[in-house]
Amino acid sequence: MKKFFTALLCASLAVFTTVGFSACGGGTDSGAVNLVAITAAQVGVTGDFDYYVVAEPAASTRVNAVPSLEFAGDLQELYGGENGYPQAVIVAKNELLNTSFMGDFLDAVSGNKDWLLSESTSAQSVISAVQSHLTEGMSPTFTAANLTKDVIKNCGINLTYAYDDKDEINAFMQEFNSVSETAFGTASDSFFWDGEIRSESYSGGVSVYMPDGAPALGLANLMAGEKAFDVAVNYNVVDSTLIQTYVAGDCKADVCVLPVNVAVKLLGSGEKYKMVATLTHGNLYLLSNSGTKISADNLSQLKGKKVGVVNLAAVPGLTLKVILKNHGIEYVELV
Repeated sequence: MKKFFTALLCASLAVFTTVGFSACGGGTDSGAVNLVAITAAQVGVTGDFDYYVVAEPAASTRVNAVPSLEFAGDLQELYGGENGYPQAVIVAKNELLNTSFMGDFLDAVSGNKDWLLSESTSAQSVISAVQSHLTEGMSPTFTAANLTKDVIKNCGINLTYAYDDKDEINAFMQEFNSVSETAFGTASDSFFWDGEIRSESYSGGVSVYMPDGAPALGLANLMAGEKAFDVAVNYNVVDSTLIQTYVAGDCKADVCVLPVNVAVKLLGSGEKYKMVATLTHGNLYLLSNSGTKISADNLSQLKGKKVGVVNLAAVPGLTLKVILKNHGIEYVELV
């Protein structure tokens, strides 16, 4: 009788989405992908998980730390499209747009990927560039132990101008809205910079803010001093959980790198900031101790499996849910 009432309570508390729900009681659903929120430190060593979803560079760090752990899938490929899903975007204050600085800045950012992957660019020079602008007291994401050319490639750094990415951004946000308990909305046309470059000068200094990790890697050549500008530019690498505060209130950031969903939700009207470009197109990977490699052709093999997701409630979890939904695969969150 007690088990019956427990099951009844769980059923009554289940939170349904279009393709999934939250379940209690510790069991797994054999007809759905079973999602569990975990930390990066738990990947590969905790619980009876079949797969894990982890972002770079944590993915490579865990694979190197746990001998049995290996890469088993690429969420960028599973999402589809030429570049995968858009992840981090660059926004700028409206008064900076159409200035010569904005054009010079984006030209420099567009050359960053080649600089990072150049044989003449050492890992230490990249690490030093980022760490020299890191907020005091923060532990750096990238170190000599985890920054390799392969990790750089896995971070999905690929600058795409806003006017070329508008449809993809809004399509991705609609996908996010369909699997998120809190809708992020979509951006207005005025949020996307048209890319028009003029010779207007900008007399003030420019403060650039970005979260540590792949977004900071995307601007590493600028922080290394590879490009000089006509105005003073101050770079700030900050805690990812606080990045949205720099485009709110007194708007400290003149230029800011934000997760695409945060940018659209907070700034999608285009009133104060516009999106000028997408900086990264995803850095999420499936890991497994012994599981089958997962591709779009065999994604259904995740049914009945237990998948630990680092940041289940944020972009990693939402992206996985979008992929599963698009392939008609149910998922359930275990709590």
